[in-house]
Amino acid sequence: MSIESKFRTYGLQVVVFLSFLALFSLIISGIVFYGYQSNLDIMLQSSDELLYQISETITRQIDSHLEPANKNGFVVKRLIENNVISSTTLSFNESFFIEALEANPQFQSIYFGDENGDYFMTYRDEKEYFVTKIISRTSLSSGTRLIIRDAENNIISDTTSADINYDPRNRPWYLSTKNTNKAVWTKEYFLFTAKEPGVTCAQPIFDKNQNYIGAVGIDFKLNEINSFLKSIKIGETGTAFICDSQGDIIAHPAKVINKKLKSRNIGIITQPHSPIDDALKTSPERYAIDDFVKNNKYKFNFVYNSQQYIASFKSLSDKFDERWNLGIIVPEDDFIGPIARIHETTLLFSFWLLIIAGFLTATLAKGITEPIHRAIQEADRIQNLDFNGEIDLKSPIAEIQDMSNTMNSMKKALNAFVKYVPSEIVKKLVVDKNDAKLEAKSQKITIMFTDISSFSSISEEEDPNELVAQLSEYFDSIATIIHKHNGTIDKYIGDSVMAFWGAPQANEQQAREACLAALEIEKAVEKLNAKWLSQGKKAFITRIGINTGLSLVGNFGSTERFNYTAIGDSVNLANRLEGLNKVYDSKIIVSESTEKEAGEDLIFRVLDIVAVKGRQQSVTVYQLLGTVETPRSRALVKLSAISERALVHYLSYEWEEAEAKYKMILEHYPKDTTAMMFIDRCKKLRENPPNNSDNKWDGVYRLTQK
Repeated sequence: MSIESKFRTYGLQVVVFLSFLALFSLIISGIVFYGYQSNLDIMLQSSDELLYQISETITRQIDSHLEPANKNGFVVKRLIENNVISSTTLSFNESFFIEALEANPQFQSIYFGDENGDYFMTYRDEKEYFVTKIISRTSLSSGTRLIIRDAENNIISDTTSADINYDPRNRPWYLSTKNTNKAVWTKEYFLFTAKEPGVTCAQPIFDKNQNYIGAVGIDFKLNEINSFLKSIKIGETGTAFICDSQGDIIAHPAKVINKKLKSRNIGIITQPHSPIDDALKTSPERYAIDDFVKNNKYKFNFVYNSQQYIASFKSLSDKFDERWNLGIIVPEDDFIGPIARIHETTLLFSFWLLIIAGFLTATLAKGITEPIHRAIQEADRIQNLDFNGEIDLKSPIAEIQDMSNTMNSMKKALNAFVKYVPSEIVKKLVVDKNDAKLEAKSQKITIMFTDISSFSSISEEEDPNELVAQLSEYFDSIATIIHKHNGTIDKYIGDSVMAFWGAPQANEQQAREACLAALEIEKAVEKLNAKWLSQGKKAFITRIGINTGLSLVGNFGSTERFNYTAIGDSVNLANRLEGLNKVYDSKIIVSESTEKEAGEDLIFRVLDIVAVKGRQQSVTVYQLLGTVETPRSRALVKLSAISERALVHYLSYEWEEAEAKYKMILEHYPKDTTAMMFIDRCKKLRENPPNNSDNKWDGVYRLTQK
């Protein structure tokens, strides 16, 4: 029996078809699975950032809504303790309280009461009239006086009655300050005047001997906060609410009271076990609050009625006695639902793609014959970097002949491989003995883009041969510096250079080395420009953008040509940062991620919070100024500190303070474009400020051009 008969053989067409189909199926499955997982991770990460931004915005707005009560209440307390305000200073009291209500439309009423049961109150009624109520128990003419003023402050009614139906000493706000001898925020209770739920900011009043003699109170109607929370859209069905440290719900969108139905429903709303509160007791909000109070976790996932939720809590302020917290819960499906639908579409598309690939593979396999074996031998020689000799495959099949010609061209190209591909890649392939194949992995790298300002105009004016020589000298200088700092040059794009750190070899100092390289490039180009200008040539003004983040790094391209490069959002952002230099008239701009990892001996100046074109997520951008060893480093550190304080004021709606800081920068840097730009923004915002209840203004500068 012959040797061949011992083995079962298969047609080459069948082997190629099944092998290629299995490989293609594996690749498609991997891409689909990886794409789904990556998109899922990105979506969940985006949800965390979205929840953080929403909670920060709501916190600022609620703080700005409630904080004036502390300040105004303290002022009234001090005026009473210094005998400026008393039960006898009617005109001054009324005028002062009306001005406070006009300046703070969120206040429902301002009042004070004492141990004798005397009471003075000014409040805003449903007609927006100002009503002053005076209760006297100690004067000869004891009773209740009611003064009503219209919007123009004209008295339209002034009545007196001997009836007294209110005693401040029995109210929650009074008892809380008396029991604690300190300023308090009450729990939710039924406001006597407004006839609806609310809370009170109360301040105790003491005499000269620090004896308790009364209290000042400022009322808030919770309905306004409930309505504000209801107006916030978080995903499709997300909810924002406020609770205290004991787990009681202070404000919730479901607790909004319809003003037209208030008189009919107020009894229901204020009952200890109302339908609304009973519904909240069996809601996912209640489940999340109980978990938060029990475990003191501010960010967690939980399951309620077989549905996955994301919960986020944030302390509103330490000023509230019961430690108010902002809570947000969102069904996870609100974020991953679109990803699941895209995944289903991708699976269907991949199925049809696999069928098409199988058909093409079978067609291709029919044309393959014996010369394929020689082609494999030649491929082995190329794998061993043996590029000598010509490949001579004779075959009637056009594909085989084309493969022979292509392999000959490939041998010539690989012979000069080092000149066209970074040497690090070639060395790694040889040492690891790995096949070059289309694959990539996600890893953290630092990407740099450089560009020459107005190069198109320069190329039109310069002699082509001289321009090529000048560019060669320019690129040699940049390449030397990048290699010196362990960077990898990805490609030259016209007059631009793309380089990265952290691949193919890992580099823990990648952000720092990229920044040092950028500073050295800046100095080197300045020297070259000085020389070229003396020779009558044009200067190359270079702009640089740097970003650190996760990117897909590896071999990309077609089956005939690979390119070891990096792609992804981090790469696109680095490219956009280079272009941002035109906006801020700077030379080196880096992202927040690069600034954090670069090291403390590098000096950065915060420029702005921007959302570049083609990208919804905002990023804080910095200008790289130098190192602590740079001449004038103290001045640069001072510029960095002033810029940071100015931006904090700007984002906190304190535009007048921000404008003052940027004007301070102009005193030392009269041509500073960033300072002039922010001064103009501050003026416009002060003239036409955004509505505090509007959640749209976040201080982000959104670019519409690259």
